[in-house]
Amino acid sequence: MKNMDSVLKKTKSSSAQEFVNNLLNEGAKYTCDDLSEDFLNRDDLPSFYNEEIFRRGQRFFYKHVFALLFSKILGLITVLSVPSILKVVIFTKMSGTEVTAYKRYAANILHMMVWYGSDFKPGSKLWKSIANIREQHNSTSNRICSAGMNRITQKDMAIGQFAFLGISLCRSKTLGIHKTSNQEWEAFIHVWRVIGYLIGIEDRFNLCDGTLEEVRERCNILMVQVFRPNIEQKDENFIKMSRYMVHGLWCINILIKFETVMYYLHILTQNEISNMKLQSTCYKLNSSQKFNLNLLITIVYMLSWNWFRIFLNYFQILSLWLMKVFPVLAAYQFGLSNARVRILSNNKTN
Repeated sequence: MKNMDSVLKKTKSSSAQEFVNNLLNEGAKYTCDDLSEDFLNRDDLPSFYNEEIFRRGQRFFYKHVFALLFSKILGLITVLSVPSILKVVIFTKMSGTEVTAYKRYAANILHMMVWYGSDFKPGSKLWKSIANIREQHNSTSNRICSAGMNRITQKDMAIGQFAFLGISLCRSKTLGIHKTSNQEWEAFIHVWRVIGYLIGIEDRFNLCDGTLEEVRERCNILMVQVFRPNIEQKDENFIKMSRYMVHGLWCINILIKFETVMYYLHILTQNEISNMKLQSTCYKLNSSQKFNLNLLITIVYMLSWNWFRIFLNYFQILSLWLMKVFPVLAAYQFGLSNARVRILSNNKTN
């Protein structure tokens, strides 16, 4: 029986490695925008879409909203380490300061909250949000092409998809996501398979088109073989843009500090770990930063207690509501004129 389990594990790992190789090689040859169409006028849902599973995946997000939002911030930094994506982010000049980074990533989070909280059907707020994102991607891709750079590719889009679920899926315990069932994770993956499809990722490159074990192994391979070397390289622009992001998003999660987050992230990319006993050889912390790291580790551990998870979830939901209605911390940090971020207004892109 053990030999059979070992064979199955190797087969799954080999299949996941094949997917990643295809994504990195073939996915880099196909753009995400050459098949773009008038998305708002479409009324067809993906053939694999399941309303019950999709709603279950949305509920799973809110069950672990604090941990999953923290995971997303780490995922966004991870994705920035990829040179092709970093070049696009720098080119857009939308994240080159703390305030512009705040506006960019706050808008990103607000779109995400629409996806997790709205009905999925043509004409819905979710549908219009997806159309907005597609328009932004296509516009950016056209602009960078005009500037002599490569268009946004299927590989870039799938790697961007990783930011929303990859780290949380393969490092769940070390991010405070406890007591979850396979059914919940499968529903969460279904949400991102659907969204990936809608934003233009082909099925053969869709990170979430597979079983729970396959998707988790793909994410783990990307963590170890792709993201870890890039993070360890500590490219100057990667560090600068990541710093702007973390400082910009402080008003969404006051616990995050740049040095601590980078140290924590590097540990997460090393291997599948169940504790934080490993140390980063690339990122160093002073005494106060070590205190912040230990506080973060303690909070992650305490998220296994339901009452504490519920308490932090309410705290996080409140901060997201304030960001949308009256962003107090953002106003304190960046000024009232820069604090308000809108993504959809009067059914039009804003």
